[in-house]
Amino acid sequence: MSQHAFHESVQHRRPIGLSSVAVSQRIYADSVSDEAIAKRAYEKFMARGHVHGCDREDWAEAREELIAEVFGE
Repeated sequence: MSQHAFHESVQHRRPIGLSSVAVSQRIYADSVSDEAIAKRAYEKFMARGHVHGCDREDWAEAREELIAEVFGE
């Protein structure tokens, strides 16, 4: 097998058990930057009146919102 053919066959493999939609979602999720998530989470913190203690929830919600925006949902 030539090196090019090997690279091509490896490139098109996907993890076992994941559909092509799941793989696409994972790619889009990975493309949402931590900087964008941090900015959105901070906006949530500000809108809540600077109340501390919800940073993890803000981060998770911000990430989900940004991913949904990428998918147009």
